[in-house]
Amino acid sequence: MTQLLNMKIKSTLVILIILACFNQSIAQTKTILDSKVINGFCNNYFDLKENGFVLVFNKKKDADAGTGKNAELMNNLYYYSKDMSKRVNFKVTSSADFTVYGSKNNMFLVDRNSTGYYVRVFDYTGKEVSSRKFNLSDIGVSQDQVSKLHFSANGKMLFEVYDGHQELHLFSIALLNPTGVLSEIDISLPGTNPLESMKFKTEWFMVGESMGYYILGRKGANADYDPNAIAYHIAFYDEDFTLFKELLLDNFLLPGEQMLGKEAALSLNSTLQSFVVSCLVNRNQKTFLLMANYGMDPSSSVMRLFWHKEVELINNEKYKFIENDGISVPLPPAITNHGPLINVSYFKSRLNISEEGINQLVTFDAQGKNTFNAVQMGTMDMLNLDGYCVDNDNLYSRIKKLQMAATLKSYCDQDMADALDIDVDPQGNELAIIRDGAKNQVIIYQFRAKQ
Repeated sequence: MTQLLNMKIKSTLVILIILACFNQSIAQTKTILDSKVINGFCNNYFDLKENGFVLVFNKKKDADAGTGKNAELMNNLYYYSKDMSKRVNFKVTSSADFTVYGSKNNMFLVDRNSTGYYVRVFDYTGKEVSSRKFNLSDIGVSQDQVSKLHFSANGKMLFEVYDGHQELHLFSIALLNPTGVLSEIDISLPGTNPLESMKFKTEWFMVGESMGYYILGRKGANADYDPNAIAYHIAFYDEDFTLFKELLLDNFLLPGEQMLGKEAALSLNSTLQSFVVSCLVNRNQKTFLLMANYGMDPSSSVMRLFWHKEVELINNEKYKFIENDGISVPLPPAITNHGPLINVSYFKSRLNISEEGINQLVTFDAQGKNTFNAVQMGTMDMLNLDGYCVDNDNLYSRIKKLQMAATLKSYCDQDMADALDIDVDPQGNELAIIRDGAKNQVIIYQFRAKQ
């Protein structure tokens, strides 16, 4: 009887081990895009944020734009949703500066030569639904004046342009309308001025699009330098840019907080339908990163404060985020939104935000709970394998607890490997996209969240 019981226990253990190995195997999936099979090299990667990502292959290695007689390139595009459930492959030609953007419903393939634009619109099945050609010079706009491009869910392309007086101008073209033309939007700026009592006021700027509305903002402060009060006037416009609603994001500096520098950062979290502001403040002779999250109050024109947080700046003597030399002016923090998650980072240097640099990274969930706070290398979606592989100062602690850590470490012994992107969604599912230059492959690793 005892022998029979022992045999059953051993059988059960074997089954559990097999199940554990099986669960481990299905927890990670691997997609390989090989240049020999595709007959091309991966020369570009475009992150479409919550809408997925695109890998661009063409026959010329290390070339993302043709020149001279060979200006035209055949691009092989591989689109994937972030959860890898949607994927499509299609080909297009380009002859100049080629970029891919995404909205909720479409991908926008922009082929730009100076001020000349050729824009093709595709849906997420790889079907081309529209294409337009136009030139900014026809409306008297130079490329240097374009601050940012915006693409709406209904297929409009907007150019955010500032003139010599730093006044905002918006130009748009309806890409899905065959008769639509590029023209300036007549913005009916608000007649009210809730910032009237403030000594310093900026010009209007484009915040973004959310909830079907275009949103403009304007900042006011009590003084140009060292302000002790700051607020934002927010204006919502409908599809025809008719003023719909105005809100005041009132002073977010609490008693005892003194803002450092002249600027604060403002960001729209479209998932939470809220506005996040961040700046550096002094309180009780200590320096803090301030974050505040505001939303709409149906019964008031003043925005409602959801939460207000302070996080102390970590070891400034060592990292020198702020130079106390009496000359340097601290820049505002950088805010990025990842679904309901809000990331705030303060860089030691922001000469080029696309480069990986030392910064303090802080993450909050929708309720304002602080889920991460440490000095790190790079933003949450960036990884420099050279730095990660040595990491003597433990500046990649955010990755060490992730499932992808062991896989990333395996590339430390390989030459010509780089991480195109790393991503962790709000549910904990992980994605790592590696370009292996030695094998001319792109490998997409997907790790399902641990249950």
